[in-house]
Amino acid sequence: MKILIYKLMGILLCAGLFNHCSDPQTVIDKIGLVISQEQRASWTRNFNPLTPGGISRWPTSAGIYEPLMIYNSMKGKYIPWLATAHKWNNGNDTLTLDIRRNVKWSDGTVFSARDVRFTFHLLKNYSALDTRGIWSYLDDVVLIDDYKIQIIFSSIYVPGLDAISGQTIVAEHIWSGVDDPIRFTNPNPVGTGPFTEIVKFQNQVWELGKNPNYWQKGKPKVEKLVFPAFPTNTQATYALINGEVDWAGSFIPVIDRIFVEKDPEHNHYWFPSTGGSIFLYPNHHNKHLKNAEFRKAMSHAIDRELIVKIAMNGYTVPAHITALSDIMKDWRGDTKKYDDWTVHDKRKSAKILHDLGYTTDVNNNMLLDKEGNTVPFEIIVVSGWSDWIRAAQIISRDLIKVGINASVRTYDFGAWFSRLQTGQFDLAIAWAEKGNTPYPLYRGLMKQELVKPVGEYSALNWHRYGNLEIDQLCEQLIKTSDQKEIRELIMNMQKIFIENIPAIPLFAEPNWGEFNTTRFTNFPDQDNPYATLSPNNVPENLLVLVELEPVK
Repeated sequence: MKILIYKLMGILLCAGLFNHCSDPQTVIDKIGLVISQEQRASWTRNFNPLTPGGISRWPTSAGIYEPLMIYNSMKGKYIPWLATAHKWNNGNDTLTLDIRRNVKWSDGTVFSARDVRFTFHLLKNYSALDTRGIWSYLDDVVLIDDYKIQIIFSSIYVPGLDAISGQTIVAEHIWSGVDDPIRFTNPNPVGTGPFTEIVKFQNQVWELGKNPNYWQKGKPKVEKLVFPAFPTNTQATYALINGEVDWAGSFIPVIDRIFVEKDPEHNHYWFPSTGGSIFLYPNHHNKHLKNAEFRKAMSHAIDRELIVKIAMNGYTVPAHITALSDIMKDWRGDTKKYDDWTVHDKRKSAKILHDLGYTTDVNNNMLLDKEGNTVPFEIIVVSGWSDWIRAAQIISRDLIKVGINASVRTYDFGAWFSRLQTGQFDLAIAWAEKGNTPYPLYRGLMKQELVKPVGEYSALNWHRYGNLEIDQLCEQLIKTSDQKEIRELIMNMQKIFIENIPAIPLFAEPNWGEFNTTRFTNFPDQDNPYATLSPNNVPENLLVLVELEPVK
């Protein structure tokens, strides 16, 4: 029945029977690349690249502004950007960066290492902006000259290169005069990126023109970016399949039929894996959810095959017990000795709950704890994210089958992300930290040092789980560059993850990306994987923005 419903939805999309929020004639622009990346009912003019995700407009942090380097997940290497080279000292506690010459801010002011030093010290002075905790392992950032800077670590932390290289840089001559950089909306941004000029800003559409002083000669070749407001996946999909959008990062059901087959010459997609998983996060402040056996029972109750088939339309695969997808399978250890709690087994789930002392109310088949109370939970997801909503609905039904009363609650992205970051939820579907090894994933999921009280903002470890053994392993890993030792330490982290189930992996995280080549070309795809296609991958999306060009 469910499959028939989704097929019908595809037919309705093709027939154009879903309501759409905009007139195509107002969206399509002769010279503008139309992008659907954020799903909003209306736009708020915020271009502050230093605030937490979801507040500033895309592509503020990687498009208007730029990082020092970009990690290319398709190539597995760092691409020099505002920094042209980096070098560690022999003790791995000082990182020297060569800063690119002949770069100007969009207002014509010369960019230099002084802007880099200023940005890092701004994060130090306003800790709320230091969302990746850079100053937890830095001692100082020192100017050597106008085009060389040293990052001095308070202790050896080789993986810190990832956060430092990806840091968005702002202009000292602008931001030194900002009274409150946390609340600053930066309505008229001055950046070094390929697109910096606000051509138009209205509630339903805004336009971003190219930087007149961009440092990459002849780029960008696109004159401007156009962003119509699409509140939901359905409306964004309707616009894409009807030729109103050139580039998107949305989940689309039955994409071959409702999108590709409509115009096989121009309509394309590419969904490579990120290497990690999408998780069901349990809040460890909940007395039930903080029990590892209870979490194992929940995991066994979840039918991941059904989630992949129905919610994800078969575009991905069920999660592996290590939470690593096939792109990182070389990092998977031997897991045969473990009970694979990713396997759907309702009987095993019920037995674990019974062994924990839970009973079942004979009147409604709901689980009761030792005090005779029911065990209700809310699963929070983003309204409009139809794939995650369907996944949450399947999880809800699966948990109810074993007596766990789980309901689904949707919020707009800002409210959802705020609840996630402050730990104000029972269960939540969300992504996890990524990197070129599993270290950022396991660190973000389990490091005790990252655990914050409920109500306090946390950039990572939203579920509030900490393991002191993980902290010790992290301390060892950050001090070594020996690949054999790094692998051994990560395998130990993986073992702790499997044994403790701090968060429940659901399915391998895909990179959603669709494009139409009627007006613009040179998008990355499986045959030309110069970067990941998805505009959702920040700052990797910057690699795409500078390569796109109009069809001649």
